Amino acid sequence: MVDFAALKNAHPSSWQAAAEDWLSLSKHALEAAQEIRDQGSRPLKDNWTDAVGQQAAGELRYLADRFEAGADIMRGVTMVVDGLASAMEYAQRTLLHALDLAEAYELDVDADGSVSTRGEVTSEKLTHMTDVSDLIKEALRQAREADALALPELNRLMSGTCEADPAKALDEAQTSASHTQMNILAAGIPKGDDPQVVRDWWAGLTAEEQRQLMLAEPVKIANLDGIPEDVKQDLRGRDGKYDRVKQVQWALEHWNDTSIDKLDNNCTNFASESLRQGGVKEKPDSGWGPGWSDDSWGRDDDADSGWLDERTDYSKSWGAAENLQNFMLENGGYEVPASEARPGDLVFYEQAGENEHIEKGNTHHAAVVTAVTPDGDIKYTQHTTSRQNVSLDGRLPATEKAEGEQRVRIVRVSPSWY
Repeated sequence: MVDFAALKNAHPSSWQAAAEDWLSLSKHALEAAQEIRDQGSRPLKDNWTDAVGQQAAGELRYLADRFEAGADIMRGVTMVVDGLASAMEYAQRTLLHALDLAEAYELDVDADGSVSTRGEVTSEKLTHMTDVSDLIKEALRQAREADALALPELNRLMSGTCEADPAKALDEAQTSASHTQMNILAAGIPKGDDPQVVRDWWAGLTAEEQRQLMLAEPVKIANLDGIPEDVKQDLRGRDGKYDRVKQVQWALEHWNDTSIDKLDNNCTNFASESLRQGGVKEKPDSGWGPGWSDDSWGRDDDADSGWLDERTDYSKSWGAAENLQNFMLENGGYEVPASEARPGDLVFYEQAGENEHIEKGNTHHAAVVTAVTPDGDIKYTQHTTSRQNVSLDGRLPATEKAEGEQRVRIVRVSPSWY
């Protein structure tokens, strides 16, 4: 268990350095897998066609798969360690802020974190003692909860080091680690039982730490009593067009709700519905119904599946990734670099490499940005296949292996039609 002294003297920066080392190892492993396939298994398969050659090619494919699976598992380690480093940094900052307040209020804090007053005891000092003591308890809770979440996840990842199935490593190990990372970051936010603790906690964070938490956990921050109203307004959107927090919250809560899946492929249907739930108003066709115009966006309340329904109940921009992307870009939205992504943005995959089923230049997939972690990793949520808060950087190599090179575009929706 993390105690007062351990948190006070912790060095989260060393854990951050460790996370960067694990990320580097993951990238090297992925490069090794690609090299083995390009220089080994594929040439053998094509040029040494007898049983011995095919066996050798199979052994190299197995080795490449081991490296790729290892890369995904090491990426998972990176996520957990990075989340732990950030959570401990926030907890330590909270503890040090409590100690600064104690000094300002002329209070003493013992080696175990207990608080006492100097001189005469007054009602004001008793209030200050309570505030400082509660803030210390909050800092320790954050650190202990983060630590308790990280340990079993790291043990799980360690137990999977012999995995030879890249799909399993990606869909199970890395996805679980991504979710644990988000839970660790959420542990660094007060539960909200005491608004004064929240106010003191928020005031003690640096501007950069506040920004990081707003990107990583917008729903929790926006719904926390004690957070300044201007911060909540920044999260929800100052233009009043729609509520980005509601959009993200809906996506996170309905990531595996298949009741809304009415189309053959529902990635864009899900992205559009998240915008609708956030308050984006429909842009109807001029009197003819949304399905009959290229310059409209929306769906009927009773929209259903079927060939005819898809053409009469949904606008062209509602359920097709390229149509949604182009519509939003032509109606107030704009593309932002990945380094500036924030929750509520849309992720689009445009085919940049060769694929016999997807035309080059075609935008064929859409998802919703639901978080950005302190290290800049974009987490997205989607349908078909349903996924919640998975890593864009962590999953992109597997996507490109299966479908060819992709151009990832981040689009910020900013409706101009109302």
